[in-house]
Amino acid sequence: MTVNVDKFVQEHQDEIIALVNNSLNRAGDIVARKVQSGEVGATIQDVLPVMLYEVLLTNTVATLRLVADMLNEGAGDMN
Repeated sequence: MTVNVDKFVQEHQDEIIALVNNSLNRAGDIVARKVQSGEVGATIQDVLPVMLYEVLLTNTVATLRLVADMLNEGAGDMN
């Protein structure tokens, strides 16, 4: 099975952009809540690790979903 990654990215560019924006917004909301509750300080040293973790977590899930979609489309092209 061959998968044309460039074609997939071009066809799903808007969805990919939306997923990245959603993950950044989600991470920002979580960090804001943690700062507001006093769970983490409002300094870059306190916020950055939490922000990085949340972005990586959300992007990993989104990437796995996109890869599954890409593989399913590639398998569908073979049939």
